[in-house]
Order: sequence, then structure tokens, then C-alpha cells
Amino acid sequence: MRAIRSILWFGLLAAAQAFAADYPHGRLPEGVAPTHYRLTLTVDPRRPTFSGRAEIELAVAAPTSVVWLHGLDLKVQDVAVLSGGRRIPGRYEAVDKTTGVACVRLAQPLKGGRALLEFRYSAPFQDSPQGLYRTRVGKDWYAFTQFEATDARRAFPGFDEPRFKTPFDVAIVTAHGDRAVGNTPERRAVKLVKGAERRDFATTKPLPTYLVALAVGPLDISPATGIPANAVRATPLPLRLVATRGQGGRFGYALKEAPALIARLEQYFGSAFPYPKIDLIASPVQLGAMENAGAIIASDDLLLFGPAPSAREQSNFGSVIAHELAHQWFGDLVTPAWWDDIWLNEAFAEWMGSKIADQWRPDLGISQEQLGATLGAMKTDALRAGRPVHQPIDNNLQIGSTFDDITYQKGAGVIGMVESYLGEQRFQKGVQLHLSRHPYGTATANEFFAAMGEASGEPAVVEAFRSFVDQPGVPIVSVTAGAGGALALEQSRYKPLGPGAAGTELWKIPFCASVYGREAPLKLCTLLGEKQGTLALPPAAAGGVVHPDAGGAGYYRFALGGPALAALLPMGPKLPAREALALADNAGAAFEAGRLSMAELLDVARVLATHPDRTTALSLGYRLADLHDRLADGEARTLIERTLVRLYGERLRALGTDLTPGRYKADPAEQQLLRRELVGLVAFDGHDRALLGSLAAVAERTVDQPESVDALLRRRVYAAGALEFGTPFVARLKTLATTSHDAQVRRDAGFALGFGATPETINAELTFLLDAHNDVSIGLTTLFLQLTHPESRPTAWQWLLEHEDAVLARFPAMFQGVLASAGGWFCSAEERSVFDSRLGARLLKVDSGELEVGRTLERIDNCAALREATGASLAPALSAFLGS
Repeated sequence: MRAIRSILWFGLLAAAQAFAADYPHGRLPEGVAPTHYRLTLTVDPRRPTFSGRAEIELAVAAPTSVVWLHGLDLKVQDVAVLSGGRRIPGRYEAVDKTTGVACVRLAQPLKGGRALLEFRYSAPFQDSPQGLYRTRVGKDWYAFTQFEATDARRAFPGFDEPRFKTPFDVAIVTAHGDRAVGNTPERRAVKLVKGAERRDFATTKPLPTYLVALAVGPLDISPATGIPANAVRATPLPLRLVATRGQGGRFGYALKEAPALIARLEQYFGSAFPYPKIDLIASPVQLGAMENAGAIIASDDLLLFGPAPSAREQSNFGSVIAHELAHQWFGDLVTPAWWDDIWLNEAFAEWMGSKIADQWRPDLGISQEQLGATLGAMKTDALRAGRPVHQPIDNNLQIGSTFDDITYQKGAGVIGMVESYLGEQRFQKGVQLHLSRHPYGTATANEFFAAMGEASGEPAVVEAFRSFVDQPGVPIVSVTAGAGGALALEQSRYKPLGPGAAGTELWKIPFCASVYGREAPLKLCTLLGEKQGTLALPPAAAGGVVHPDAGGAGYYRFALGGPALAALLPMGPKLPAREALALADNAGAAFEAGRLSMAELLDVARVLATHPDRTTALSLGYRLADLHDRLADGEARTLIERTLVRLYGERLRALGTDLTPGRYKADPAEQQLLRRELVGLVAFDGHDRALLGSLAAVAERTVDQPESVDALLRRRVYAAGALEFGTPFVARLKTLATTSHDAQVRRDAGFALGFGATPETINAELTFLLDAHNDVSIGLTTLFLQLTHPESRPTAWQWLLEHEDAVLARFPAMFQGVLASAGGWFCSAEERSVFDSRLGARLLKVDSGELEVGRTLERIDNCAALREATGASLAPALSAFLGS
């Protein structure tokens, strides 16, 4: 008997393994597609689980006994298919319990035609913001959703791919007087037994699963405000704010300002908002924001404000909410057909959101901040361990890696470069043509490129787009004087110091330069498609000063010959902000490539530190701070601190550092934001003891009264308190970061937990990350700040190694690979080995882990190479600068 049982067991095991080997690791097979969903979800966030009924109308192309779909951590009680008047029982099988690939195996073959797939199931709420997750605020429990990229399958069985766009009918059964919101207006509510209610929502427009959304709990919901009709929308658009209980008093700013963003987007796209209403939903633990159709869910600090939001709060609201609103057209109305084109979805929204928010409030410097983020992405893109923007996706485990700064920031930079080359009007026509061709459908990036080439009348931009999105890397264009007064251009791949040879890639670069002469500046452009080329200069440009990146819009680095750089640099403080910022970044990149000395870098920093634009003025200060934290040792580290105070201290003193609330409310927003950043650079990076002491002196008396200190400077004050007063003060910060009803205060306290002077304090701060009731994004800020500082890094690193499993459990699965960046501040072969053998080896097993680990290892190698090449020169150059 035992032998027979063994034979049967191994036979079944072999059959199961053979079946598993054949399952779809990427796209689901063709032949069965959803045409309509009907979902009924019973959601009580006080319980650990929820339940659901799902009916999915299918179009079946050919007879089949197996229906492949998605479901993750679902406990299916019953499944069947109705077809041709028959009810065919089925068996649900979770085939891949990591990625959520599942199937329904039918007792009889399903014929071609229409069919109805029915499920009854239950599932656990998630504790982190993925799938259908729950969180507690005080004594109240709430449920929210985060389905992008592939977490709708945690909430209901379905075809969890962007190409499957169908209408949804959603009903939510609530308990205990809870309220609920979804993608569409509530159609009716029916009272059930024991205080439960069934809420039916209007049928949606066709949506992919990842854009379905809901929120449930004792919610505060504002009365609907009708955004007035306009030239492209004939009727008012209902707008509501939604948040946890007691937050209704913080709705005012978002309700007042969101209509202006929507109106500008409607004007740009030339079409009405695509959905019947828009809810802005504030979740206390959402990571960033999510563009669900008609129901944007965002971290509550992006939507909930006091009566006088700070300039930083206003900027964050504008840039993030404009991004998510732009998605309502670009991503929701027209959706990528597959995850390999999600880059266009996110890149366009990043670029468009920044553009619209900057038009809305040009005084906030949003355009320069977005450019700064794109320049930061160039540092990632310069690595050999990289990926193209348009990355082929043939495995579910690759999807998470597409949500990084290459997608968002490189993609936005490439889009901005093409717009700069074509001009705003021609580019806008291409966008409108693309949207008009695919309303409520799907499209590929190639179809977007084609629309852009057709509408602009310049089909060559198609190849320009492709050359930047289909290969990794950053081009660098060397610019010298050529024959006949033209500029001679030569492109190659930019490479920082470090192991590995430079690549031989070529790009079709939309190259535009500004020429400053005696008359108005000239913008001159060409498409540089070969290794070498020229840019002809008209007579009016003769003798002018050349900036090789007009408007800072080029996704390339540039190298100017000595005399040309010498002519451009004195103009630095008067250059347009984006061009000055590009000049600063190129100087830093040249230093990291071994083409600019430390003394020359400091000369550029001295000139640009006086620029009126905040992002430009601080750019090289932050690069010096990075050298301090990662590369410099001993004397050089101290000299960098003194240099930062030298560069920025006087400007900060002129602005003032009065911590009284409202003291600077009459100052321009840019000046307020500059003061905030200067305090950080001078006090914490420059280690200015007098300034740190004055901040700490205010910390103890304001930690229990956060409103009694300037809101823009509050996080710096609390950070100084953590350094000065240690563990007892940290305990008060942790309470504040956990219990404050003000999302801005919670984040300020959480930021301050990233600063500690002793191992005891640092360990006490890091435990904040492990509490499942705390906001994971605040906890991650704490961890990464501790790893940034050389003084706290050894303690924080050891703590992470001891708690790596618990920390990973706090991450949504698709973002776990990001933890590899914890090793990004190392700069030696010994530290590289420790990272690689411990955390690196662990993260190779998670989504996007291989890519992120490879990037971190290369960053360590490059830092070590830069230290080898420049370490001996740092102290002499800094000493000479300080003595000048």
C-alpha cells in the first residue's frame, strides 16, 4: 500500500509540475477576454478579511477547459461558468502564489461565444498600501485600494492586465454606518440587517482593473462642488474631498484650487474631463497618489491643509495632484496596451503635471524642481546596470521595475526635449490627435509617436523618441567652434569614473542651443543623428555666448571647450533658471567623470550660489553635501562643512531665521522655500553649531504645540531637537508622528526621527518603521536619513541587517527591490562586499531586486573610483577656496 501511494503521489506531483511549467508567466493567453464585471464586495475594515461575489462576462474565441486569469491570496468557495443555458462547475487553482497567476479548470469544455464566470470568495485585507488595504486612525478603521500595478488580483479574481478595459458595476456592502466611495457616483443605497447597507454605484466607463478604486469607513465627505462648464465641457463637473473622520475642516484649499488645475488640463487636451465626477480621497498611509478614474487616492498630506498652507504644501499639492489629474486623460481615457508602455503613461503625466502646475503657480518653482528630478534620473541612467525606458516585459516579476525614475523622470525629460524642439503648439496637436484616436481604449507608444510625427509634420521625431526610449544611457554632446562660424557637435555616451568601458550607442538628439549676443537670445535647433554634426549659426549670433541646452530641456549632457565655458560661466547668475540649473548639473557630472577638478567645481558653485532661483542656487551645494556623506573622510569632510556655510550662510542670514509662525508670510513663495532649504544645508550639512543650537532651543517647547513654530521650518527644528536631546525627545516625536491629526505635523516629526546622535537614540527612532499602524513612508524616510549621515550609518546599517525581514514585510511587494538603495551610501570595496553578501543577496529574490541590487553595486564601485581619483585633491582645493 505504501509503495502504491508513493507511486500515485509522485505521479500527481509530476503532473502538477508539468502543468505549472506551462502557465503564463507574462501576458495571459489569447482566446478568453472579459467584457464586463459585476462586483459585490462586503467590506468591514474592523475585520481582518472581506468577502466578494464576482461575475465576469466573457468573450470566448474557441472551446477551452481552462480559463487563465489572476487572483492572489483569494479563498474561493465556489466558481462556475454559465454558458448556453448550462452551469459548468469549475475548480479554482492558485498556480503562482507569488505573482497571482491562477486558473479555473472546468468540468466540461466551454464552447466559443459569450459566457459568464461566477465566483464567491474571501480574502485578507492588506496591512500595507497594496490591493484592498485597511488602516486604523484612532479608534476608527478604514479600507482603501491601491491596485496598480498588479494588485487588483488581491481584491477580486479577474484579468489583471491593462489591455482588458471593460465597464464595471460595483456594489459595496458596508457596516456600522460606514460610508463608501468608488469610481462613479452612488446610484442607490439599500438598508440591510444589523445596520448594514448595500451601496450600488453607476456603471463605469471601460476601465482596466488597476484603475478600479474604493474607500470605506466613517469618512468625511464634502458636499459636491460643481466645477463650472467651459468651452469643452457643457455641464458642471462634481468635485468632492474625502478623508477620515474629523478632517473635513482641512478640505478648503484643495476644493478651491483643484478646479483651476482641471480647467487648464481640459484646455490643453481640448476635451472635457472624461468621467462623470472627481473625488480626491485622502488616505493616511497611501504611498504618494494614484490616478484611479474619477477617484484619485492620495497621501493625506497632499490634500489636507490648515487655513494657511505653507509654500511647500502648496507646491506638493499642485505638482502631484496635477500629475494624477493629467492621468485621467493620459492613462485612464487612453490606457497602455501592456506594461512595457507604462513609461509613457507615467512620463507624460509627470511632464504634463509639472507644466500645468507651473502655469497655475509659477512662483513656486515647480518647473525647476521637475527638471532637477530629471537631472537626478540621469545619474541612474548613466549606470551600466540599467534598463531602457521602453523595457520588454515577458514576466510578471519584471513589472515592478518599470516604476522608477527612468520611467517617470527620464521619460518626462525626453517628452520635454521633443516638445522644446517641435514647439508647444505642434506638440499639443500631436497629443490631441493621439487621444482622439483611442478614447476609452488602449494604445501603444508607437501609436503616440506616429500621431506626434503626423500632427507636427516632422516624422523624424519618431526616430528621435525611439532612440531615447529603446536604449539606456545618457548622451553627452561636445560643443566646439567649427568651420564657417558653425558649432561642431560630437555625441558619445556619458560615463562617470568607474569600472567598465563606455558604450558606443548613438542617439537622434533634438539638440537646441541658446546664443546670447547683443540682441535678444536666439534658440537654434538641429537633429543630431550621427556621431558628428554641426549647428549653423546665423550672422546675428556671431560672437555670442553659447549655452548648449536651450531652456534646460535637453535630455543630454554637454561639454564646452575651455574658452566657451569661461565665457558662459560669468553669465551664470543671470541665465534663465532652467539653463542655469543645467549648467550646475553638467559641472557636477563633469567632476564625477574626471573632466573637471574640485577647484573648478567650487568656482562654478561660487558663481551659481547667488542665482535667484532656489533649485539652481542649491544644486551644487547638495552635490557637495553628497560628497561629504559618501566620499570624503576626516579633514575633507570638515572642510566641506565649512564650505557649505561659506557658500550659503550669508544668504541665509540676510533672509532671516525667525521661527515665529507667520513671520515670513508676506515673503514671496520662492524666498520662503529657499530659506527652508538653506536652514537644512547650513545647519545639518554644514554643521553650523550656532544655528543648530537656536533650532534646538525652540524644539522642546514646540513639540507639544506644533502650531507654535513656523510650519516650513518645523521639521528642521524637531531634527535639531532629536540631535540635542536624544531618546526622551525622540519618544515625544514618535507619539507626534503617530497620533497627530495633522498630516503635515506627522511627516515633520517623522523626518526628525531620521536624526540621532547616539546608537541608543538611532535604534529608538528606527523602531518606528516596524509598527504596522504607522505610515510606512514616514518610517522609510527615517531609515534612509539615518543611512545618509556618516555618523549614524553604521548603527542604522546594523539595525537593518537585524530586521531586514520585518522591514521588507512593511513594503508593498512590487517596491521591495527599492530597499537595495540602502547600500547606495557605501564607497569602498569592503562595504560593497558586506552589502552584496547580506542585503543584496536577500533582495535578488524580490520583484525588481536584481536590477536595483546591480545599480547599487555599481554606485559603490563608481564612488570608490571617484575617491581614488580625487580624494587627495579634495582638502587642498577646499582649503584654497576657503582662503580665497
